[in-house]
Amino acid sequence: MLLDKSVIDDLCTSETRKTWLESEDSFPDFPDIFSKDTQLQNEQYISKISAAFQKQMKRYPGNSLKREKWKLKMDSMMEQVLCEETIIGVHHAMDQERIRAFQDELKDVLRHVREFAPDLSMDGIGQAIRNYIVYAMFNEMHQVKPGFRMAGFGYSMLYPFTDNYIDSPAYSDAKKREYNQLIRDKIEGRAVHPDSEHQQKTCDLLSAIESEYPRDQDSRIFTLLLLMLESQEDSLRQQKKGVPLSSDERLDISIKKGGLSVLIDRFLVKKEITKEDLIFYFEFGFFLQLADDLQDIGEDSRAGHQTILTVDSPHDHSTVDLCHEREKIVNKMLHFIHHIVKHYQAENDTFKNFILSNCYQLVYSSVIGSREFFSNEYLGNLEKYFPVTASFLDSMKKNKLQKKDIDIEGKYMKIIDEMIY
Repeated sequence: MLLDKSVIDDLCTSETRKTWLESEDSFPDFPDIFSKDTQLQNEQYISKISAAFQKQMKRYPGNSLKREKWKLKMDSMMEQVLCEETIIGVHHAMDQERIRAFQDELKDVLRHVREFAPDLSMDGIGQAIRNYIVYAMFNEMHQVKPGFRMAGFGYSMLYPFTDNYIDSPAYSDAKKREYNQLIRDKIEGRAVHPDSEHQQKTCDLLSAIESEYPRDQDSRIFTLLLLMLESQEDSLRQQKKGVPLSSDERLDISIKKGGLSVLIDRFLVKKEITKEDLIFYFEFGFFLQLADDLQDIGEDSRAGHQTILTVDSPHDHSTVDLCHEREKIVNKMLHFIHHIVKHYQAENDTFKNFILSNCYQLVYSSVIGSREFFSNEYLGNLEKYFPVTASFLDSMKKNKLQKKDIDIEGKYMKIIDEMIY
């Protein structure tokens, strides 16, 4: 299938905008409800498993001869969780053989991450792994055999290296333009001269993609990467406090940035892409961009970033009105993802429904995590669709923040290295 900017604008962007604008903003009634008893059982299970893993990690042996036994125990515990837990429910969508193959693939990814960027933080590693999981999920939905792919790794690592750099206030606009020009030159096949380790690593990641997709054989990936770069540059307008963006401008930025990011993932799946694929994955990417903005409402609001979810606060609007506007956007997100997934003809329908269920949960957990921007009534209505209570989710988040220090992160890095080598 031929691909250029006009296809993205005239087909993907226009169809995504149309579907979004036509999505209802009423509270949905299609997700499953969790009873209080089920939520309590899930909380008890999470607490039990978390305690078991914490206990096992504290038993990390200083003696290298004992570590192999410790490692086997950790592997066994992880596999048992994946094959029995009922909260995410991956075992309902994948058999035990596929789950094991998926574990092995993620270990391969972690090994490459640690070797490529040994100084990358736990947050950065988490970003890369989450990105790769999205790509791996698409492989599963198209029934592609599991296995580590260098192109998938290269693309998954680009986010921690590029997007975080572009979004950081630590770098001037001039530095960001210089960095983007280097990326543009690399994507277009021109000679590049990186002047820092960060720039060199970025070029290496693009080379990892090119190693599987030589530009003289299939240039579509590079077309999409270039369009993605342009969308990232355009998204910098969201950070300019003195230049207000209209709701349509914010929408267009989110559609293109999110849509392109996921469409690239789909092009890395070794299956021929159809017109339906183009539209669905572009729309799915837009949804994930909205979910990301939903998680970051507080941070974006404090920084003055203009996203769809950072609703303006004019003097003639009350806090109640602003909450109501955000709630309608969240409702549209749920209707939007329900519509596009249900209407998409996947090769693995069971896994497709698993993805949809977890998209719902992503929205619910993001709202609860940004609870100060929503009404208590809305939060109460939403909580029954989540597998645990809001208070339990808050306590988990609080514990995670308390444990975030350099010494603990260093210990976890050692444990990760022991598990993957």
